[in-house]
Amino acid sequence: MEIRSDDGARVRLRPVGYQPGIDPPDDPDGGATGWHDWLLIEVDARTADGQTWSHHYPSLMVEEARALGGWLHGQATAALGANAAPALVRFTEPNLALRSRVLRRRRLELIVEFSAESLPPWMRRPSTAIYPLILTVSADALVAAAEQWAEHCSAYPPRTQSRFPARDPMTDRRRAG
Repeated sequence: MEIRSDDGARVRLRPVGYQPGIDPPDDPDGGATGWHDWLLIEVDARTADGQTWSHHYPSLMVEEARALGGWLHGQATAALGANAAPALVRFTEPNLALRSRVLRRRRLELIVEFSAESLPPWMRRPSTAIYPLILTVSADALVAAAEQWAEHCSAYPPRTQSRFPARDPMTDRRRAG
């Protein structure tokens, strides 16, 4: 998916495959939930002043990637009203997070937060560093991006079903499943 800001900044995110080379735990049914469901996410970003960087890293689990599309749709819907509360979505791997806040009806600010392996190469890398890429977008553009994302994710079903409750990235709680 691609999300373009009014000021020329943009981010492209795309799953490009399952994470290769991960050895299963000694007992695949015994505990390491999600070891088999990490997706490599390709990132291509540009700041408003033209600085760019790209990389691919196992940033999201399949379930989280699918939930991200719903979260983006939810933020676009929230932008239809002017009084929506700011929202945040975080994932198991902490190198990517998204925040949103409604600026005015049908316009919102989406902040894509990069950290750890996802930081731009020009940044110093202390363990707490976060680079916020701020995008000002319309609700319609966010819906289009969410639909692109869902289409990308449809190619990557979970490889197996876990018997453990999955973490809901929208609430950061476990849910029965």
